[in-house]
Amino acid sequence: MLHTNPVITEVTDLADSCSPSLALQFLSTLFSPAHFLPAQWLGGWSLSLTQAALTKLAGLALMITISLILPMQNATGEQADRQRPQPFKVIYQADYKGLPISATGIRELSWQNHEGAEVPLYTFTSSALSIFAKFTEQSDFVMIGDTARPQFYRYDRTGLGRNKSIRLNFDWDQNQVIDLDSGEYWPLADTQISDRLLYQFQLQTDLLNQGADIALGTQLSYRIQDQNTLKDYVFSVKAKVTLNTPLGPVETYEIVRSNDQENRATTLWLAPAFEYMLIRFEQVSSDGENFSLALEKAYLNETPVTDFGDEIPKS
Repeated sequence: MLHTNPVITEVTDLADSCSPSLALQFLSTLFSPAHFLPAQWLGGWSLSLTQAALTKLAGLALMITISLILPMQNATGEQADRQRPQPFKVIYQADYKGLPISATGIRELSWQNHEGAEVPLYTFTSSALSIFAKFTEQSDFVMIGDTARPQFYRYDRTGLGRNKSIRLNFDWDQNQVIDLDSGEYWPLADTQISDRLLYQFQLQTDLLNQGADIALGTQLSYRIQDQNTLKDYVFSVKAKVTLNTPLGPVETYEIVRSNDQENRATTLWLAPAFEYMLIRFEQVSSDGENFSLALEKAYLNETPVTDFGDEIPKS
């Protein structure tokens, strides 16, 4: 929090002691062509304005300058305080429909700077692979302030049941989302829209910026673009739970989707000491479409996490 009252008091004191020539010089600088008014407009002011008037004008101009600078400093400071998860790669034991087969799940966050791009392009992927089936989900996005804004979404499933593929392009210039397979497009109704995978990164980021102590019952909401359908996902922090993992015990928050479908339950366990890394995920449906992930290995900035009892690797 910035305190402006002492600064304004000093500005007022400075204005009271300011000479006419210094006042005029300050005004000419402030309102130069690079700012708002031509400097030559001020040349004749000294002929008609008294010293008191000039010093008051200088004080007013300086206060205006302070009022413009302070919000920018405040915004910069607040932005600097915001946190984002480090690049990570987490490997899970995956289970789909309770099949007694070995399946591996991988979730990974990476980013890269493209030539000419103003901001980095992030890629968040989630996949599960077994000898019978393959599932891949990908979200490419950029960060706009605190919001992860999707650019491209891909979903592919092969091997079990009917194959399924979705590819969506988020065209923010035209304010529309385009299905690249069918050619259909729909308006983007919300500047903070997410996709079917990206909301999980946004949830992780939002919790990270709330700190390690989250009040039970805290709710977080996200709007999801699922092809031509908008969906609202609401998550509630239900409990603190210690989970045993191959990397040792780790304290997590159990988070449930509180507005899930009537016949389905979605639960995530996230570890606050490790940037709210996903430790376990479960989705259980009454029709048997069950899916779960349980952590086996983890990397932060390509550094392996060997024991959850150790400190988190820093970038």
